[in-house]
Amino acid sequence: MTRRALGSLVILLSILLLPYWIYVPVLFIGIIFFPFFWEGILLALLIDFIHGNETLSLTSFVFSFGFYALIALIILLPIRERLRTYA
Repeated sequence: MTRRALGSLVILLSILLLPYWIYVPVLFIGIIFFPFFWEGILLALLIDFIHGNETLSLTSFVFSFGFYALIALIILLPIRERLRTYA
């Protein structure tokens, strides 16, 4: 529990303080490392809110970073069980 909270805090601080080529891989590693990391989607939406373009319609959500984080999380759900058994 403390690893997850600490990991979320590190990702949040990296979003706020570091350039994108550092916080994007850190967020993706967090999505892979923590099971059911749904707060990663909220952090990705925070990236869109702070660093992205303004979103005026629902169709522009498809091109946002939050949507890509959601897709990565959904794809990794069945794959994660196979990765965890060999680790």
